[in-house]
Amino acid sequence: MIDLADKKLKLLFFEICSGASKVSNKDKQFYIKHFGDFDSGEFEEYFFENYEMAKKSGLPNLEEKEKFLIEQNYWTKDKNKELEYKTAKLNNLEKTQSKLFLKSHIDKNKKEIQELRSDVKELGDEKNELLGVSAETYSQNKLEYFYILNSFYKDKALKEKLFDFYNDDVDPNAYYEYIVIHNKTIEKFNVDNIKSLAISSFFQNAISTSNENCYYLFNKPIYSLTYYQNSIFTYGKYFSNILAMPEARKLEDGIKNNPDKLIEWYTAFINFKNKNPSGSGKGMSFVMGANKEDMEYLKQDSKMDMNDIANAKGGKLDIQDLAKLSKI
Repeated sequence: MIDLADKKLKLLFFEICSGASKVSNKDKQFYIKHFGDFDSGEFEEYFFENYEMAKKSGLPNLEEKEKFLIEQNYWTKDKNKELEYKTAKLNNLEKTQSKLFLKSHIDKNKKEIQELRSDVKELGDEKNELLGVSAETYSQNKLEYFYILNSFYKDKALKEKLFDFYNDDVDPNAYYEYIVIHNKTIEKFNVDNIKSLAISSFFQNAISTSNENCYYLFNKPIYSLTYYQNSIFTYGKYFSNILAMPEARKLEDGIKNNPDKLIEWYTAFINFKNKNPSGSGKGMSFVMGANKEDMEYLKQDSKMDMNDIANAKGGKLDIQDLAKLSKI
């Protein structure tokens, strides 16, 4: 049976290695370049050129616009404090998530994060709509135009650009058409697909064969890697190290083959080991607050947890009980 998902991942890998994506539109064929850190300097330079020009022409920056909105009662300091508070709380929850090891706690915290993200987004969208155009947003829009037109090339070697940015007068309708083409093409390189590719067996083989050396894999030094090459290489090494763990080999395929679930399991396992250095699966047979599902998730050889034992004794454990349990 033909595995289409596997074929799509291999095609994605080919495009990432090529550093460009081939596109066909209205009987024309061209290529969209994949940028990297090496290109970012030119983009940032262009942004600040336009920012300084906008400021000189009298366009206020974000700080000045926010001050005006508050003075005119379109926005309030209280809403600012609410946005700052919820953003800080969200950051704390996300940090907490990286330290949890019980699945029940992870799931509960994850739900709180999702709810808070929605609140922060809603408040942020309201504020941004009121802020409107500023020196920063004007410069960012100019940069996006610059970015799009510099993405398209006539040849696979990326030597001849499709547009001469400084001389070509691009029709607005055509420009928006190229935005759609660009975004539709680049959409496939989202982080979920990158992680799925990084954990795939054929890419893991490539990582192993290259001895985890990006130069052997892409034939170029780190500083000239595209964002996608850097990302796939980083995730690939990360998953390779996890999958090499003896504990990971015991995991069911539903976790081993799912990048997000594997990351979640690994984070939980490492946090558990850090808090319970003697908990190797054959030592301590319980974890405070853990249920059977939690212990199974951590792949500990526990036959019962503290809650079960406490319930059997009427809901309470004394110091002698705890001493006995620590020797199980």
